[in-house]
Amino acid sequence: MQIFLDSAKYDEIENWLTQGVVDGVTTNPSIMLKDSVYDCEAGARRLCRLLGSRPLSVEVTSNNPREMLDQGRTFAGWAENVVVKIPIVNERGESCLGVIHGLSGEGIAVNTTAILSFNQAILAVKAGAAYVSIFAGRIADEGNDAAVVIRNVRQWLDQ
Repeated sequence: MQIFLDSAKYDEIENWLTQGVVDGVTTNPSIMLKDSVYDCEAGARRLCRLLGSRPLSVEVTSNNPREMLDQGRTFAGWAENVVVKIPIVNERGESCLGVIHGLSGEGIAVNTTAILSFNQAILAVKAGAAYVSIFAGRIADEGNDAAVVIRNVRQWLDQ
């Protein structure tokens, strides 16, 4: 299992990298703003250099599938270790599997985020996601056991 730090703070990421426990970093627009990163591209490029070959997941900001595809292509052009973060469903509750499939079909690594169930994780992988970000806290908030979801996904992936 890999451990990804959810941050855009350069010093924090550097600290965890020197301790050898971080396999990559994920971020999104709200994390970047909270961490005082106001230029997404410049911030992402700087973090990519710090991470070396480790992945940096950068999330799209649109709910429109065409715009998601365009943003994903742009983000992927920033550095070889950029992974485009796409939610399993957009803010309108619409599936983003077509976007995931489209980007991965172009050779762009995708991290499908906001996964709340085994079925969502499997669909994301089948659509081409290189990574799935399971939201354990939200699963628990809904009264379900996140450990069971994670274990079942891991077992399915290992088959």
